[in-house]
Amino acid sequence: MEAGSLAEAHSRLREGGLDAALIDVTMPDGNGLGLVGEIHDGGVGSPIPTLVLTASLDASVAVLAMDAGARAALSKLAPVREAMDAIRMLTDARISEV
Repeated sequence: MEAGSLAEAHSRLREGGLDAALIDVTMPDGNGLGLVGEIHDGGVGSPIPTLVLTASLDASVAVLAMDAGARAALSKLAPVREAMDAIRMLTDARISEV
């Protein structure tokens, strides 16, 4: 499932049925880190594991993402193998929580 904006993401998350979420820091209508916090505290449905994606990953973004409740932060420029491993980590985390 895909969402192109925070508003659309809120709607999709409320529908439920997701195992994990990949959240971009820069959304057309706001900051994705706030959405991570809402997901983590159950403000938009059941909490699910999240991974934050960003164009320029620096330590401050990673810290903010983790503080908001994300499992990890990943650069959009990361190698495919690293991205797949991170996504697998999210889905494995969801399975172990069920």
